[in-house]
Amino acid sequence: MKLESLKTLFNPKSVAVVGATENQKKMGCHAIISVMESFKGKIYPVNPSRDEVFGLRAYPDPESIPEPPDLAILAIPRDHIYGMVKKFIERGTRAFVIITAGFREAEISDGEVMHERLRNLVESAGAVVIGPNTFGMTDLKSGINASFTPALYKVKKGDIALVSQSGGICHLLVPYAMRYGIGFSKIVGLGNRLNVDFPEMLEYLAEDENTKSIALYIEGIENPKRMLEKIREVSRKKPVVAMKAGRFEKANKASKSHTGSMAGDYKVYTSALKQYGAVIAETLEELVSYAKALSMQKPLYGDNIAVISLVAGLGMVASDTCELIGLKVAEFSEKTREKLYEILPPYTIRDNPVDLGFVANDPELCGKAIETVADDRMVDGIVVNYIYSWSGDFLEVPVRHIIAAGKKKPMTACINYPPGVWDDVKEKLESSSVPVYPTPEIAVKGLKALRDYGRILMRG
Repeated sequence: MKLESLKTLFNPKSVAVVGATENQKKMGCHAIISVMESFKGKIYPVNPSRDEVFGLRAYPDPESIPEPPDLAILAIPRDHIYGMVKKFIERGTRAFVIITAGFREAEISDGEVMHERLRNLVESAGAVVIGPNTFGMTDLKSGINASFTPALYKVKKGDIALVSQSGGICHLLVPYAMRYGIGFSKIVGLGNRLNVDFPEMLEYLAEDENTKSIALYIEGIENPKRMLEKIREVSRKKPVVAMKAGRFEKANKASKSHTGSMAGDYKVYTSALKQYGAVIAETLEELVSYAKALSMQKPLYGDNIAVISLVAGLGMVASDTCELIGLKVAEFSEKTREKLYEILPPYTIRDNPVDLGFVANDPELCGKAIETVADDRMVDGIVVNYIYSWSGDFLEVPVRHIIAAGKKKPMTACINYPPGVWDDVKEKLESSSVPVYPTPEIAVKGLKALRDYGRILMRG
């Protein structure tokens, strides 16, 4: 029943926004704008003090709405939440987003009691709640932004589902993702996790055809065994990337007042998450960057990496990064070495890391070198580093060859350029499943994520 209700949550045909208003100082204003700008179905503002909101007819209560809405978004005072949810459930609504705070995360004596009372109500009805104390959620593919942030719907559509206990973290990652062209299928703020927690989301996303990789930002875990078992089950179908916050005591304490749960020992949880099949990210940049690589490329089953760069400095940084994070700079086979010495002039670097700088204005020759390396059986994965030259626009990225090499071996690319110069290059590469990153370090780390997932699959 809960899984069916989650399907309705992410694919509603009608939405009610309780607390909808034109007063921009209230969450209900931004929630109704979010829905209006994203949703093509029926929208029912609920506000007993208004006849209409932003040109839409408003309704005084759930009973007066012409049909039971599939989804109800609530942005009203805490003391009215239980009664309002009960009315919607009696109408037949089974999916809710409760933005309102003041339940178990708050230092209020009855917060925990109200939380449990509400949970019992929705559980008995087979309903699901995102929240309370959440910014909401958005599904970029189905077309519903059920949040108080209208700009979330401007995010690029992609294949990553981001599930977070922190709304602030989502709001930090979204502009980063927009800047670097990372696309999402869903963005979900779990909030206080009334009856939708990480296990429920993992179970749903495992079968979601719009999601290829799952990124989790975790503060505390209510039922570690249940969550770990679900990660083990889901990671056999789709890669799961997890970042666990709360390494130190002060962050642990903050978690309780933030989302109503204790964070727990960082090392213990991280070790367990890894053991049960999650790819571990240490930073927020890694969280979305790993998920990007895993949503686009096949797993990497070996450690030997070829580094190919337009300038030697990028190759050195990429090579150092390989060594630092447990990958190896591959030793080319004699056949590959001979071929590179044959096609590249002596003032290039023809061993790993390969430097193409002196033949940068010959894209066919550069491409031939890239494909030669991709044919080497000693190479498990490849990182290609290209930067735009400020001295002129004579450079041309060998896109066709990079794509061909990326079909042979797991590959990431660092393609860095001034805004608007090589956007088409990035678009062509990523549309052909070659993930592009702004620095060689994070491009190499993308390969590490592919290698980590390859090891998870090999464990069986």
